[in-house]
Amino acid sequence: GREIANLKATEFLTGYLIEKSLSVDNIFVFLMILTAFAVPAELQKRALIIGVIGAVVLRGIMILIGAWLIAQFHWILYVFGAFLLITGIKMIWAADHEPDLEKNPILKWMRGHLLITREFVGEKLWLTKDGARWFTPLFVVVALIGITDEACAVVMQAVAASRGQACVRHRSQRVAATPLASFVIRL
Repeated sequence: GREIANLKATEFLTGYLIEKSLSVDNIFVFLMILTAFAVPAELQKRALIIGVIGAVVLRGIMILIGAWLIAQFHWILYVFGAFLLITGIKMIWAADHEPDLEKNPILKWMRGHLLITREFVGEKLWLTKDGARWFTPLFVVVALIGITDEACAVVMQAVAASRGQACVRHRSQRVAATPLASFVIRL
């Protein structure tokens, strides 16, 4: 009774503290993105909210695809494990280097494939100009925040799982709890 309750409470608190401390790193990355793009103060909250909501949606999609892949091809767990190992090594290597936003492959791809305006256009993420869809720097910022948040979440989940901190054991509970926890922890 009480011993199990204490154990579960300790597991939950430990998992929460680990995820909370790891999510602090996201704040610095978000600040770097907002600063690099000189996002006006009045647009920063909007960019963060839309970016994190996008990350939650992306995480939900990735969880569903991952669960389906694991159910169909059990061996894919080794591929996911290798991905996490490579990501961890890259993060250790990147810790000693100042991040360079210009070398970001996602940003390079966006600049090469999308029409991007040079200036912010109010709160708009895109607009139509001369019959073509142009994306604003706010769209780029929102996309980078969402993708960066999701990439950091993959690492946070790996760290929590590797330390035995998964306090939600049933798959359906995990699918429901993970996106909610991702959003709440960043508030």
